[in-house]
Amino acid sequence: MKKRGIFSLVLVFVVLFPSLATSPFIDLGSAYELTVFDEAFADAETNSASTVTIITREQIDSLNAQTTAELVGKAIGTSFSSYGGLGAAQSVQIRGSSASKTLVYVDGMLLTSAFDGVFDLSSIPVALIERIEIVKSGAGNLGKTNAIGGIVHIITKRSADTAYPFTIAFENGSFLPLAYGIDDDRNWSSLVDSQKIDFTTRGLLHGFSIVNTIGGLRAQNGYTYGTGSARDIRDNADMYKVYDSMSISGNIGSRTEVNSTNFGSYQHVGVPGSLVYGLTPNDYQEDLFLSTTNSVVLKSLSPNLDSLAVRANYSYGRLYYHDALYNDSEHNRHKGTVMLEQVWSFGEAFALSTGLESSMDYLDSTDVGQYTRIAPSAYANGSIYLTDGRLSLHPTINASYLSDTGAFSPNASVGAIYAIDAQHGLKASVAYAENVPSFSQLYWPYMGNPDLETEKGVNIDVGYSYSNGKVRYEGIAFGRSVYNAIVNDSSWTPRNIAESLYVGTEQSIVWQLGPAFGISASYQFNKSFDLSNGNSIADNVEVGSIRKHTAKASLSYGQGIVKAIIDGEYLGTSADSDRVLLCNITVNFLVREDVKLYAAIDNLFNTSYAFNEGYPMPGMKIRFGGNWDFR
Repeated sequence: MKKRGIFSLVLVFVVLFPSLATSPFIDLGSAYELTVFDEAFADAETNSASTVTIITREQIDSLNAQTTAELVGKAIGTSFSSYGGLGAAQSVQIRGSSASKTLVYVDGMLLTSAFDGVFDLSSIPVALIERIEIVKSGAGNLGKTNAIGGIVHIITKRSADTAYPFTIAFENGSFLPLAYGIDDDRNWSSLVDSQKIDFTTRGLLHGFSIVNTIGGLRAQNGYTYGTGSARDIRDNADMYKVYDSMSISGNIGSRTEVNSTNFGSYQHVGVPGSLVYGLTPNDYQEDLFLSTTNSVVLKSLSPNLDSLAVRANYSYGRLYYHDALYNDSEHNRHKGTVMLEQVWSFGEAFALSTGLESSMDYLDSTDVGQYTRIAPSAYANGSIYLTDGRLSLHPTINASYLSDTGAFSPNASVGAIYAIDAQHGLKASVAYAENVPSFSQLYWPYMGNPDLETEKGVNIDVGYSYSNGKVRYEGIAFGRSVYNAIVNDSSWTPRNIAESLYVGTEQSIVWQLGPAFGISASYQFNKSFDLSNGNSIADNVEVGSIRKHTAKASLSYGQGIVKAIIDGEYLGTSADSDRVLLCNITVNFLVREDVKLYAAIDNLFNTSYAFNEGYPMPGMKIRFGGNWDFR
């Protein structure tokens, strides 16, 4: 393992908690030192000056979140959108940018489809995740591309620690029954509203590490919601899901590394419809998703070539929607990617990675039609270390060509990190990225716009950090300008607006109050301007759905066998959203070294809210679960 940039300020201030020395299962590690492993996961540890948040496996285990989107939403500057309870589509927004401007990678491979430009994070169960990297600007840790809105990179589990080769994890979720309807009925079955079970096996076979997780989730989503002065219960929102993931990794000789990650899930969910446009009690939806990623890495090929990697991914998604009143629809999405990556070595003061990549998206849709997008690209990213490593520069460049639009799409960024001393650091980055319209935006019947132009965005970050061992602080000032921004008009038809501008700041502090207590708090101010139709900044026309104020905080306690976390978030108003205050509590019990139990209360205040009009989110939910490691 070799270090590049000891004070690389990839300072990760999630709204989580600091590392507690007495806690038996929490260890955040140091966010102030970026380490590049010789055997890294899919380029996941590339050095950069981007603002990056890392959610670790320890944090995932302690928060016991139900969905991947909930985990991503814990970071300041990120939020997720959902259409209701478990099984509903969930997407992520970064610093107010729409989900279609955010790229989702899994194990270094882009899974966002050209179909709609949005990846449904509910497709990835939490049980499969080793860690999550959230890139808010620039190329981030992947180093191969930029995104106008940012990047979410999910790394799946691979380690095959055979001390406990088997793990069973389980959970039961309950909504407390509330009276509803004209007869004051109570839905007592909501006490066992949802169940989840996972079974993981780990082992070594001829020197290869094998990890397999198979699991399932079932939920009736039987929560009540307010309808003016009355209360009703969510109808036709039940779901079930089954999934399986297998990773195989190991070495052939001393210079060849082989990795294979395979994942599949099937979900059936009732589609309750919007309260605004009428419920759909007889409709349902089926989602099938398959993905395989395989790589071969050749190491130490020459004095200047550290490694040469060949990676390939194929993913398939099928979305089937049964509409009892109108026609059924089916969308089959195929995506294949192959890449050749090189990591070069030119001494301790300079690092360089290069790559060639080609991807193909093919869509066969009853609504959109049949379309193909082939996108060859080339990229390079590097790090230059000056003044004994205290100052480092991190440039990246990517160029791709898109066959269906005939567009040449460049992306580039450059960042700088300066370690003032052991406690103080500065960083800055500027990035340019483009986003080509999706097939749905271009060709959806009656609501597509084939004249859409490519979105173009510039992101600027300037940050300062401080740490004295007990207190960690980071302040970021950011700006984003998007030209030809794609928004939906009143008839839901996408159109380009001349420009939108975002300026804001993120402030985060983590304070370890003692051996058992820790506190963290984060705040984001995000001011937006819609500069279309001749508007100027002085006109103060804001972009809809952008929350100007967001605050998140947590208090953690860890002593002996108990670890408790209270976390909350305040989501301010936007042009089409009310303010929301949410609070969650999680208590973990380490019963034995191999047995952990937990209890959690989601939405403690039973807040009524919705991310999308007409789709109420669940109220208070109580969950009990745990996991048992055994031989």
